[in-house]
Amino acid sequence: MDINQELVIAAEAGDIETVKQMLAKGADASAMGPNSGALHCAAAYGHREIVQLLLQNGANPNVADNQSFYPIHLATAYKHIDIVQDLIAHGAKIDVVTSSQGTILHVAAANDFYELIQISDVKRALLETRDHEQKTPLNVAASLGNYAFGWRLIDRAGADVNTLDEYGFSPLLNVLMRLGQAKVEHWESEGTNSGVYVKYLIENGCFRYIKPYNGGENEKGRVLSLMDQYDISGYSWGPTEHRNYVGCIYLAKDLIKKGADVNIRGNNGNTPMIMACSAGEPEAIKLLAKKGASFDVKNEQGIAPLHYVARSKRVDGLKTFLKLNEGVDINQLDGNGWTAGHYLADTGGPTEMAKILVKAGLDTTIGSTNQLGPLPPGITAKEVAEHWNDDEIAKLLTPKKTKAK
Repeated sequence: MDINQELVIAAEAGDIETVKQMLAKGADASAMGPNSGALHCAAAYGHREIVQLLLQNGANPNVADNQSFYPIHLATAYKHIDIVQDLIAHGAKIDVVTSSQGTILHVAAANDFYELIQISDVKRALLETRDHEQKTPLNVAASLGNYAFGWRLIDRAGADVNTLDEYGFSPLLNVLMRLGQAKVEHWESEGTNSGVYVKYLIENGCFRYIKPYNGGENEKGRVLSLMDQYDISGYSWGPTEHRNYVGCIYLAKDLIKKGADVNIRGNNGNTPMIMACSAGEPEAIKLLAKKGASFDVKNEQGIAPLHYVARSKRVDGLKTFLKLNEGVDINQLDGNGWTAGHYLADTGGPTEMAKILVKAGLDTTIGSTNQLGPLPPGITAKEVAEHWNDDEIAKLLTPKKTKAK
């Protein structure tokens, strides 16, 4: 093995003595291995002394590895702020991009590395740069629900909250899309709190606290505040994946506060209200409604907010939607002639949502107009439920017989 390869291996392993020996023997401080270089590896793994040593010996910080990453990208990806600063001090360019046209601020956004925003030159030069999907760093953070990074870009750097990516999605649309993706389907934890047996429960993103918990299936308790949800999801025993969900709501609030367009339409016709209803999250629905977001919209497929909230499996979301939109046509159709009942039946409940829709005037005799997958035209909501062998929902969506006069 030649000395350059030994240098790369030692730099990756954090073996500073071998690094010194290889440099003394004449190894190139900018040595590259099959995939990456000595400086790249040391930057990625946080070996700051080795990074400094290589730079002092003439390592070039502006060389990309075989995956198009520069040392400064890797230091950013692994959140080594001191190494980022060392690289910049030794001439690393801050505007270098990856193969996806991502700058270090895009990389930081993807990894919630908000410390990078403290470097004023980075903040000024890269704030509105765009990657291969025309996303700015704020749009990247929103797409991943990275709240800590996102709010700092908004509040401290003044990022444009209405910039659009190639899909016509603003940061608000992207964070609400992420909200639906981040929804935890089921999580629970039981234990004793101050001598009382309690249960924490998440069902489709709805986080409840039941105190006392007596073991009953129908005990609902109360929905926790967003702050409590965020805090509890940070505990070692808590639902850590739920923190991203709550972070999405917080980031949406910040975006709207700073003037995000609540009626923006993506290229597919989706609006913030459609995305919030798709997640079924009451806090997001209320927030948008308060700022004037329209309920009377449909996307390119003819699907309305009512249809989306009906399939969200969130009882609290449906109740909030109907409370805020009392004049809604409960029987509005999508592009295939489906009602909210069809969507509910297709996703399987819960049964309380079926009862709410029927009570609100859902016409369960309506048949669809188009074939949709295996479901033929003319199919009713009840028949959709029967297709999925959901007898309970089918019973609730069975048209009531009218008495002969």
